[in-house]
Amino acid sequence: MIVDVLLLAAMTAGSPFRPLPEQPAIDANASERSVGSDRGGAPTKEGIAKLPFAQGHVFATLDDYLAHLKRQSAIDLPWWREVSPGVYEHVRRMPEGERETATRAELLKRFGFSR
Repeated sequence: MIVDVLLLAAMTAGSPFRPLPEQPAIDANASERSVGSDRGGAPTKEGIAKLPFAQGHVFATLDDYLAHLKRQSAIDLPWWREVSPGVYEHVRRMPEGERETATRAELLKRFGFSR
C-alpha cells in the first residue's frame, strides 16, 4: 500500500500537467477581439488588453503575451514559435493552413506593443 502511494507520487511529480501560474484578469465584461483581426489590442495603463486568445488578461510586453499563448497551446490554441533569432512562426493545428512567419518588429506593431 505505501509502495503504491510512493509510486503514484513519483509518477505525478514528473508529470508535465501542472496548474498554470495565476495572471491578473481584466474586466469580465470586456469583449475579446475577433480571431482574424490583425490590429493591436487596446492599450491600458497596465499594458495591452483584448488581444486574440488573451482570455481576459492584460500584457505589459510582447514576451509576456507570447508566453501566455505558448502555455495555452496545450489546449490547441494558436501560438508563435521563435524559429530563428527575431523570427516567429504562427503555429496552428490546421494542416491545410498556410505557413505564416513574422519578425519581432512586425509582431510588436501587429499587437500594439512598444517593447
